[in-house]
Amino acid sequence: MPEWSTLIDDVKTHIVEFLDYTDRCNMRLCSKSDKILVDKTRFRAGAFAISERISEMSSEKTLIRIDIDTFTIWFIGKDNVSRIDRGWNEEVLEEYSKVKKENRYDLIRNFLEKYQRKFGVIEAKSILLVMFEQQPPTNLKIKCDNLTIYECGDHHQTWLNQCASQKFKKLDICRSNGNLLPIDDRILRTSESLKLSLNCDMTDEQLVMLKCADLQIKSDMITANGIKRYLEIFLTLGQKQDVMELTIALSKDFPFMKLIPDTLQFHKTKIPSWSSSVFRAMITGGFKNVHGIHDPRCFRVRFTPEKAEIECRIEEKTVVPCDLDPIVLN
Repeated sequence: MPEWSTLIDDVKTHIVEFLDYTDRCNMRLCSKSDKILVDKTRFRAGAFAISERISEMSSEKTLIRIDIDTFTIWFIGKDNVSRIDRGWNEEVLEEYSKVKKENRYDLIRNFLEKYQRKFGVIEAKSILLVMFEQQPPTNLKIKCDNLTIYECGDHHQTWLNQCASQKFKKLDICRSNGNLLPIDDRILRTSESLKLSLNCDMTDEQLVMLKCADLQIKSDMITANGIKRYLEIFLTLGQKQDVMELTIALSKDFPFMKLIPDTLQFHKTKIPSWSSSVFRAMITGGFKNVHGIHDPRCFRVRFTPEKAEIECRIEEKTVVPCDLDPIVLN
């Protein structure tokens, strides 16, 4: 096997592209030439995450962490005093810790801008933003296959706008309240999983354009006819783990059987006493799944409280363990 020093630069660059953030940091320490090589090689992290939570020691102090693969940098503080910790695999390296008389949000903004200057864009397979209620720097660009924005205040739209991705494999946006999320072509091109746990303006025509079957949408512009049309798409494209969950404005006296296309075979089922469902049926046939998955699907409707939540999925069977002694037959 050839030694590292004997490899040509093109081969070295190709190898470095496969290293995660931690390995790159370690490699930069090996030699000046390795540092130059790492710095000029495109980097795409496996995972990049920003999250914030209130400190257990003081409600006025927050802990913000940025995770890049197995590397973590923590910004802990309040007002204009911040402690910065760094570490790998959740272990803080005390020798790299420092205290600065600067606001933690300014420090994070500087870190993100410096990271972008080095790599051109903050790019990762998956980017996760959790309870970080700060607007991104104006010129910041992120790029990913999978994007999750969870309870980031009123800034979910800004983060989404500053994402350079033309489409997503998985897109998950959760917001308890706020402005209506506009649906654009990038959202409609999501290929595997689309979960919008906030009100949006998706229409029937946009709904049936979707190619993903793992779906959670809330929209007052989707009608019963749209549900009926998309249900056929879900049954055709759905994998075993996929769930269709659509929340729409629907009257409680609506004849819910009309949500199921006439071409499908189904029967109503008894609603358990503990269930909040107002309608429940089992779809047993009448569809052809492209993955060969033809398990019966449970279709149910419930109200939460003024909107109808329509769900369809493969119902998991509960296995009850048997503690009885084995019976021996003579």
